Amino acid sequence: MKRLLLLCLCLCLTGCSHTYLERQIYPICLSLDMLDDGRYQVGLQAPQSANGGATGYDVLSAAGETPMDALRVLAASIPYPLNFSQIRLCLISYELASNQPLLPLLRGLLELPTMRPNAYVMTAMDSALEVMTAQKPDLGMRLSTHLNLLFERLRREQTLPDSTLSTCVRELGDGRSDFLLCLCAVNARLQNDKPEQQPTQPGGDAGGASAAFAVGEPWSDALLPNDILAGMMPRTSINPVEYVGSAAVSNGRVCGVLTARETQLAVRVLNSAKLRTAVKGGLQLQVILPRSGELDGCEGEITALIRRLQAMGSDALTFGRIASMAFATDAAWQAYDFRALFPQAETAVR
Repeated sequence: MKRLLLLCLCLCLTGCSHTYLERQIYPICLSLDMLDDGRYQVGLQAPQSANGGATGYDVLSAAGETPMDALRVLAASIPYPLNFSQIRLCLISYELASNQPLLPLLRGLLELPTMRPNAYVMTAMDSALEVMTAQKPDLGMRLSTHLNLLFERLRREQTLPDSTLSTCVRELGDGRSDFLLCLCAVNARLQNDKPEQQPTQPGGDAGGASAAFAVGEPWSDALLPNDILAGMMPRTSINPVEYVGSAAVSNGRVCGVLTARETQLAVRVLNSAKLRTAVKGGLQLQVILPRSGELDGCEGEITALIRRLQAMGSDALTFGRIASMAFATDAAWQAYDFRALFPQAETAVR
């Protein structure tokens, strides 16, 4: 009898907990901006609770002296608790990312109890809140499904840098090298066009799919054309937000941007090339390309990419991590002062 009563009690408690879990808000995207008065603005994009039909999305925002203050204000103004386990995308405005250290901002997000560690961190060229508000799922999909499919395809085509929340915090905490954040922006031409004025693609849904993912064809390994950047792509779609190019990080802050083609080169070098450094007699950065690989014939472009990163002071190709292995102690590594030598280092791509 006691066991039966205990079982009934457990079932009742489980039912209450399940009901409570359903009554939570599950944001899909989060944005971080800095207002003109120096306060932080946090925004959330979450699905509406609707009975059937197409899923709508609400955008909520609040301001505070710190991002956590803004988040507390936001949480206090809504009827249900926030649960960040479904976050796909964390957007940080370029202005904020270039003027404030990224580590405390991103670590604060990662340490939220329910935060999804593999959410992507991206830099928004303008207001992160405006970019988040403007994004729309294509082809009638849910926003979470749209972002999952898009990011998976960009990873497969080596267009998307590895900039998940946990990866960014790890790299920022290590400090021996830098990394790239994916870049996103609103294409003002698409945002201003009315839907009925946009040219339709032949083939019904097939044409819509082509426009929705205008970031390179899946059957081609060719690099994207020169000068393609988020917010300026020659395409048509109901979704005006574009995720191409990258923002380079240097010393914990964003320091400049790379085009889509430069970003592809950087990701492919990190994935398939052998990187080495020579630290004696002057610093030399070495890139050894595989024979007959996808980077064959790109030696000149890769050299130009390294020079561009050197000019920005960004070691996004992780030469610093490789060079540090030649030193037995942290003190010896610090005394070498890789950061001071990196901008003038010689390069060898072969």
